[in-house]
Amino acid sequence: MISRISSAYENFAFKFLEFDGRATRLEYWCVIPLIWLFIFLMLPGDAAEIWGHLLQRDVPPLNPFHYGSLGFFLFTFVPRLSLTVRRLHDAGRSGKWAKLPFTAVSLGLVLSVGLLTAIPMSDPSGLGPGLMVAGAVTASLSGSFWEALFNLAAIANSLDWDAILTTLLGVAAQADPGGVLDQTGALTAHDPLLGFQFLFQFTLIALGPFIALLLHLYFMLLPSQRGENAHGTSPLPSRTRRSRGRPENAYAGYAYLTKRTEEEERQLHAARKAQVRELYQRRVLGKPDSSAQL
Repeated sequence: MISRISSAYENFAFKFLEFDGRATRLEYWCVIPLIWLFIFLMLPGDAAEIWGHLLQRDVPPLNPFHYGSLGFFLFTFVPRLSLTVRRLHDAGRSGKWAKLPFTAVSLGLVLSVGLLTAIPMSDPSGLGPGLMVAGAVTASLSGSFWEALFNLAAIANSLDWDAILTTLLGVAAQADPGGVLDQTGALTAHDPLLGFQFLFQFTLIALGPFIALLLHLYFMLLPSQRGENAHGTSPLPSRTRRSRGRPENAYAGYAYLTKRTEEEERQLHAARKAQVRELYQRRVLGKPDSSAQL
C-alpha cells in the first residue's frame, strides 16, 4: 500500500502533461484532497494580507505567485486537470466530463450574483438598497480602479457586519419559495412555452452547481475497469476466480527461470529415487555407503 501511495504522487509529478492513459481511485484521492487542503489553509492568510493593503490604501502585490493559495492553485492546475482526465478514462468515461467543476463554479457565480442582487432589494428595512447605492456612488466618484477599491474597503471596514448579516439572513429566511411557483404558474397559463423555459432556467441555475459537483464526485468514485478499454490497460491486475480473495504471488513472473524440461524432470526424479534407496539401505539395512567404498 505504501508503494502504491508513493507511486500516486510520482505519477502526479511526472505525468502532469499526460492526458492519455489511466489513473486509479487511489491515485486520485491520495493527491487531490491534500492539494485542496493546502489551498484552503493558506487562503485566510492571503486574504488578510490583501485586505490589509487595501485598508492602508496600498496596492497589494500583483504577482499571483506571491500568495501561497493562488500560486499553489495555478501551479497545480494542469497536473490536477490531467489527473482528473486519466481518472475518467480509468472509469470508462470520456475526458470531456472534466469540465464539470468549471460548470459548477460558473453556475455558482451566476447564482451568487442573483442572490446578492435579490436579497438586498427585498429587504424591507432599506439597508440592502442603501448599501448598494452607497457602494455605487463611492465607486463612481473615485478617480481610478484602485482608488475605488480603497474607498470601498474603508466603507466595508467601518460597517457593523454582524448586524448586516443578521438582517440579510432574516430576509432570506422569510423568502417565500412558493412565489417562484406562482410566477411560473402565471407564466405557464399565459404562455406555456415561456413558463417551461423560466422553470428550466431557474432549476438549472439553482440546482446546477450541486448537480455538477455530485456528478463529478460520482465519476471520481467509480471503480476501475479491469483489463483494457479505449484508453489503455488498467493499472490494476485482472481478477479471476482463482486469484480473487487470495494474496498475489510476487514471484510468479519469474517462474520461467526455474522451469525444467520433461527430460530434466525425469532425471531429477530418478536421482531422488536413487538417493532414497541408498538412504534406506544404509539406515535400515545397515549396508555400507557405496560412495565411501569408492
